[in-house]
Amino acid sequence: MKWNCENKVVTSDVIKMIETELKIKFPKDFIKNIKQYDGGYPIPNKISIEGQEEVLNNLVSFLEEDTSFILDIISNTENFRDSNLVPIAEDPFGNLFCYSFGENTCKIVFWHHEKNAEIKYVCNNFEELIAMLHE
Repeated sequence: MKWNCENKVVTSDVIKMIETELKIKFPKDFIKNIKQYDGGYPIPNKISIEGQEEVLNNLVSFLEEDTSFILDIISNTENFRDSNLVPIAEDPFGNLFCYSFGENTCKIVFWHHEKNAEIKYVCNNFEELIAMLHE
């Protein structure tokens, strides 16, 4: 597993600011990866979801100047602000890999904007998501 990224530094203060804004707490495995690979592109990047091949293009960014800034994605995506979904990665077509925050749960889902915002379960945590990537 490799990451193509600019190695910009995301501090704990930036992460806390995002968490405060969103009123959530990101899982530790995701925070570890964002600190190292913010906005990065994984190699390999394909993932199978319910028998369908999808592409995990890049992680969201926690840096405001980035085009994949997490808060911009949320504010620019219809109905996202009031949902329990928080984007963590994008595909090349406007679909999103998201944390779905529930009462005492946090799982990863795929949000497909072209299919009436269809949501498909992907896995239980970020480490599982990364392990699912293949050529």
